[in-house]
Formats: sequence, C-alpha cells, structure tokens
Amino acid sequence: MLADNLQLDLNLLLCLHALLTQGSVTRAAETLGVTQSAMSRSLARLRDAFDDPLFVRAANKLAPTPRAEALREPLSTILQQINQLVVPEDFNPATTRGRYRIGCASSTEHALLPAVLGTLLYEAPQLELEFVPWEAHILEAMSADGPDLALGLAFDAPADVYQRVVYRDRLMCALRADHPALRGVELQLECFCKMPHLQLRLGQALAQMLDERLGAIGASRRVSLQLTQCVAAFELLTESDLLLVAPESVLRSTQVPGRIRLAPLPLEMPPLTFSLYWHARQHHDPGHIWLRNALCEGLKAEFEARRDAWAVSDASRLQGLAPMRALPPEPAFRSSPQLTEPRTFPRLTSFYPVYR
Repeated sequence: MLADNLQLDLNLLLCLHALLTQGSVTRAAETLGVTQSAMSRSLARLRDAFDDPLFVRAANKLAPTPRAEALREPLSTILQQINQLVVPEDFNPATTRGRYRIGCASSTEHALLPAVLGTLLYEAPQLELEFVPWEAHILEAMSADGPDLALGLAFDAPADVYQRVVYRDRLMCALRADHPALRGVELQLECFCKMPHLQLRLGQALAQMLDERLGAIGASRRVSLQLTQCVAAFELLTESDLLLVAPESVLRSTQVPGRIRLAPLPLEMPPLTFSLYWHARQHHDPGHIWLRNALCEGLKAEFEARRDAWAVSDASRLQGLAPMRALPPEPAFRSSPQLTEPRTFPRLTSFYPVYR
C-alpha cells in the first residue's frame, strides 16, 4: 500500500517534510506554493499511506506522532539525495572521483601529453585516466562504448560529436643526417616520391591527406614500412635510407640530435588541425567539462611554448654557421681619359666557401 501510493506521487514526501519542518498546514502550504486545501488533501493521503495519523493538533500547531518523528531524519536524507540527482553539487577536481578513457595516437601521447598530465593529475588526484589507441571509426564509437574523449585529426566528425580545436601543426620530413637526398639545397619532389617511406600509424586521415595531395599533382609515394612507436621509427631512420613524414611536434620531440635531420615537405600542404572530440551525452557533465578544458588549455599552451622554442633553436643554428668572408678591398682607381677598356671585377663566387 505504501509503495503503491509513493510511486503514484513522490510530491507527498515534500509535503511530509514541509509539515515536519513547519508544524502547520498553512505554513507548509506557503512553503511549497500550494493552497491550504491542497496541503490538507496531501496530509490525508499521507495518513492513509502510512496508516498513522502522523500529526495531531496540540495548542496552535501540529505535533508529529512517534511514527512521523521517526521519519524526519531518513526523509531529509532521501530528499537531499534526490535533489543531488537533479542539481549536482559544484565540481571540485581535488575531491572528485571518476574514470575517463581518452583516445589518441601513441605519437601524440608521447610528444605532448607528459608535460600536461602531471599538472592535471596534481589538481585532480582522484581521477583515473586510461589512454586507448586512435582507431578507425573511433568517433562513431563514442556514442556507445567508445572513449570519453579523443584527441586527433579527423575530417568528418558525426553530427552528435562535439569538436574543439587544440592546436595546428604541420607536416615535415625526417631522414638520417647523412642521407644522400639531403646533399642538395632542399629535398626535391621527385626524390621524395622515389624514396622508400616509413609511416607511423597516426590515423588514417593524415596519410589520406598526404596521398590525396600527391595524387592531385600527379605524383605518388611508396610506403615500405608502417610502425606504431616513434622511438622505434627514429632508431630505424638512423640505420636506413627511409624517409618519415609526420607532424612537426612528433618529430621534434623524438628527434635524435646529430643523427636525424628535419626537412620541409617538397609540396604545399594545409596545416594539421588537431582537436578534442566528445559525444553530446557528456557535453554537460561537470567532470567531463573540467577535464576537456584542462586538457585543451594545457596542450595548447605546451604546443605554443614548444613552437617558440623551435623558432629560437632554428635561429641559433643558422647563426652558428661560419660567416661568409668579406670581399677584398678594391684597388684605388683614377679615372683617365686614355682608358678605353671597361673595368673588370673579380667573380663574387670565387671569394665564398662552398656550404653544404
């Protein structure tokens, strides 16, 4: 009987709590914004449901019966829990517990995440994070049992998946420092296409972008080997004639000084836009909001700081080259009306060393 009545109208719990708090039908009705007659009808239903008077008149107020008094504390707890279901408490990363799965390529995980995760886990020590590989159809899987967040490059996210740009990178080439292809001023497109390529599994979108761009200009490349780990790829580069094309952030973070050399692509490519993705069902979750904001802001700041450091490093490397010798002073020359032959000057190239 009690369960049936409460399933029909849980507002009766609010009426009982108001009556216990106010000790008056009139004041309880005012608290809930209903009429006195509506509150009286609710009290009648409560008495029937609990099979107890619940309240008896004593002087100018209602006095709770022992049965009603026994309900006071558990009722307050239940209503508080119900309220938390509807209006969650403010998110506090220092005390909140939770587990989140994040999808990204292993190279991105190696290149940028270590500098960000330390701060994130310090601010939210109770969070548990699991990183899973970026795989085909990862964004489609987010609506079911896929990751809670995904960091990567994608051209066509589903309509129910949100996207936030984190940073923009560019593709570069990596070869061993004494590679024959680097003997010229820059890597040529014909040589680029003929060389055997080493490809990192960074997501299908990146390889597709490069191959489509090559196809648009009537060219193609040959991928001889595919790997998943950056460290293994760079070790292989130093011992072979393979060429690796990857985002600059990945190449710079794994580059072996003195053994690997970076070179620009021999063709124009649009920037690589790396974004965070999440499903609409988690868009308003307080913990998810904090996590994606912390990741996005941390990764963006880290990438911009590294990009500035790369620019300084490149400028220092160029300044470290031996300066060109100055031209020798010209001998004194006086104009003479008897001069019939034009003046001759030494060839400028003869005074400059050859730079490789």
